Amino acid sequence: MTKNTPLGQNVDKVGSVLVVGSGVGGMQASLDLADSGLLVHMINEEPSIGGTMARLDKTFPTGDCAMCMISPRMVESSRHANIKMYTQTRVASVEGEEGNFTVKLVEKARYVDPDRCTGCGDCEPVCPTRVPNLFNQGLDKRKAVYALFPQAVPNTRAIDPERCLYLTKNVCRKCEKACEALAINFEDTDKHYELKVGSIILTPGLKTYDPAIRQEFGYGRYKNVVTSLQFERLLSASGPCGGEVARPSDEAHPKRLAWIQCVGSRNTHNSNSWCSSVCCMYAAKQAIIAKEHDDEVQATVFYMELRAFGKDFDKYIDKAKNESGTIYRRAMVAGVVEDPETKNLTITYIDEDGKRINEEFDMVILSIGFEPREEALAFAETFGIEADDYGFAKTSKLNPVETSRRGIYVAGIYQGPKDIPETVIQGSGAAAGAMSVLGDRRGTEVEEVVLPPERDITEEDPKIGVFVCHCGVNIAGTVDVQQVADAAAQEEGVAHSETIMYACAPDGQAKVKELIKEKGLNRVIIASCTPRTHSPLFQDTIREVGLNKFLFELADIREQCSWVHKEDKAVATEKAIDITNMNVAKARLLDPVSQNSVGVNHTALVVGGGISGMTAAQSLTEQGYHVHLVEREDRLGGLLRRVRRTIEGDDVQAFLAETMKRVENNPALTVHLNSAVESTDGFIGNFLTTLDNGEK
Repeated sequence: MTKNTPLGQNVDKVGSVLVVGSGVGGMQASLDLADSGLLVHMINEEPSIGGTMARLDKTFPTGDCAMCMISPRMVESSRHANIKMYTQTRVASVEGEEGNFTVKLVEKARYVDPDRCTGCGDCEPVCPTRVPNLFNQGLDKRKAVYALFPQAVPNTRAIDPERCLYLTKNVCRKCEKACEALAINFEDTDKHYELKVGSIILTPGLKTYDPAIRQEFGYGRYKNVVTSLQFERLLSASGPCGGEVARPSDEAHPKRLAWIQCVGSRNTHNSNSWCSSVCCMYAAKQAIIAKEHDDEVQATVFYMELRAFGKDFDKYIDKAKNESGTIYRRAMVAGVVEDPETKNLTITYIDEDGKRINEEFDMVILSIGFEPREEALAFAETFGIEADDYGFAKTSKLNPVETSRRGIYVAGIYQGPKDIPETVIQGSGAAAGAMSVLGDRRGTEVEEVVLPPERDITEEDPKIGVFVCHCGVNIAGTVDVQQVADAAAQEEGVAHSETIMYACAPDGQAKVKELIKEKGLNRVIIASCTPRTHSPLFQDTIREVGLNKFLFELADIREQCSWVHKEDKAVATEKAIDITNMNVAKARLLDPVSQNSVGVNHTALVVGGGISGMTAAQSLTEQGYHVHLVEREDRLGGLLRRVRRTIEGDDVQAFLAETMKRVENNPALTVHLNSAVESTDGFIGNFLTTLDNGEK
C-alpha cells in the first residue's frame, strides 16, 4: 500500500516497528505497539530482557517490588504473538526513511540452542569456570554457562565465549555431557538478519558513572565501599545474599550506613555536569528498606542539595527522616579512609559551620549518576540521529521523544536521565508516535494467536492448586508463607499447595503450567499481590495449558496482609491464611465462563484542552480515530498560554499556536469549548458521556 507521507514522498509503509532495548521502557513501547496490531521486533544486547529495573529490589515512592512490577511485562513480552525477541543482538546498519526502513541485525552466538534448552540448569554445577557476576555488580561469581538471573527471559542458558575453557583452550565440554536436552552447541556462529520496519524506537538503557575515578572515596580499594546499584543487589531477595544485607568484607550485618550523594553528578571536574534526577530518591528508598531489614540500622545521607521534585517525593524524604530515623547531613565529603583491622570506614567532611569532622561507618554507599550508554556516539551514528553535547539523543523539550531523523523515536535514559514512571510514559509516547505513522498498516504483519482447546472439567471434582508467593521479602518478610501453604493444603479440594519465590516471573509461570499438567489441576489460586495488575497475567497462563481463565482466583496477601500488618507478623500470617482459604472455598464453586465479543466505538474522548490534551487528541486522530476534545474554558491552550520560552530558548507561544491550529483544522477532531463532563456511563469500548451543555 503506497501512501503519501507528510514530506510528499511515496513510501511503501511497513506495519512493523523495531524496538532497540528491552528494559521497562522498551517493553512498554513494544506491548503498546503489539496490542495495537503492529508487529514488533524487540532486540536486546544482554541474554535476557528486563534491563536495569530487573536489578532493583523496590521502587520509590510506593515501595513496590521491582520484580513484581517488571515480571508481568517480561512474561507478556515473551508470549505476545506480535512481539519477536532477539537477545544478544545489536543493530549493524539502518537505511531508508520513515515508514520503510531496512535494518541489519547481528545476533551473537549463544552456544546454547534456545529451542532445545529447558532451563533446568544442569549444565551450571559442572562448569569449572567462575567469573564475576555482572548482573549482581561483581558481588559474587557465576559460571561460564549461565542465565543472566533466575527469572531471565528467555529462560535459557548462554555460554560466555571469552571465559569458556573449550572455546578458549579446547578443553572441558562438561556442560555438553550434563545436558540431557542436547542443547549445547559449540559450533554456533553469529547470525545476521535483515528486517523491514516502518519505524524505530530507541530505548538502549544506560551506563552508570564509574566511582573509581573519585579516588578519595576508596571505591575499588575498600570492600565496604559499594555503589548504590551494588547495594540494591544486596537488598534484593534474588541478590547474592538472598535479601540479608551483608558487608562484602566479612558478611557481617552492617548497622551504621552512610550514603554519599552526587557521586559523578553536578560536577564538571572528573564528573558529569548534569543531575541524574533519581539519586536523592533512591538513597531515601534504600535507607528505608535497610531499616526494614534490620531495625538497628542507622542511616546517614550526606548531601549538598536535595531534589525531591516528583509527586509525593517530598513526603517520601520525610518518611525516611521521621519514620526510619535517617539522618540527613548537609556537608561536603572530603574523603573515606578504611581501618585496616575492622574494615570500618571513616568519612571526613566539612559541616555547614565549616568544621572538619570524622565519623565512622560500617558501610558507605555511593549514589552514582547516570550516563549515556556505552559507545553512545557510535550508536547515534548507526541510526543516523544527532546526539547532544553529552552523548544523549538530541531532542527538543517540546517534542521529547522525536529524534532528528523522522520515524525514529527515543525513550528512557537515552533521551536524558529520568526515573521509572517517566521512562514508562516516554515508552508509550514513542509508541504513539510510531502508531501515528503506521496506523493504517495495523494487522498487516501480525499472526493469529492459536490457543489449545479448553479442557472440559464439568465431570471432574475440584483439584485446586495453591501457590503462595514470597514476592521476594515483600510478603515473606512479614507473612510466614510456608504456614499459609501448609494451611491451604488441608482444605477440601486442594490437590497441591506450595510456596514460590516470584509467581509472576517466567520461571514461576512455567512452574504453575507444569504442575497443572502434571497433577491435573482444574482450578488455580495464587496468593500474592494486587489482582489489578496480576490477575490478567495468571489468567492467560492457565489458559495456555487448556484451563478456562475464569477458573483462577488471586488472594491478595500483600496489600491486605504484609503491608498493612507489617509490625505484627502473627496477625499478618493469620489473616493471609484466612484470605487464602476463603479463596479456596470460592474456587471449589467456580465454573468455566464463556465470553462474547461486543462492538467497539472507535471514538475517543479527551478531557482538557491544554497542551497535553491537544497532543493526545492529535495523536489519536493520526492513528485513525475520531476524537472529542472537551475544554471548560472558552479557548484552548491551558496554562501554557502563560509561558513564553523554555530555558533552552524554545519559542513556546509559537509551538502552542501551531498545535492549536492543527487541532482546530483537524476534521477528525471535534472541540467542545465552555464544556465540562457531567456524567459517564458504560464500559471499555462503549462509554456514553454527557456534557453539562446536554451534548452526548
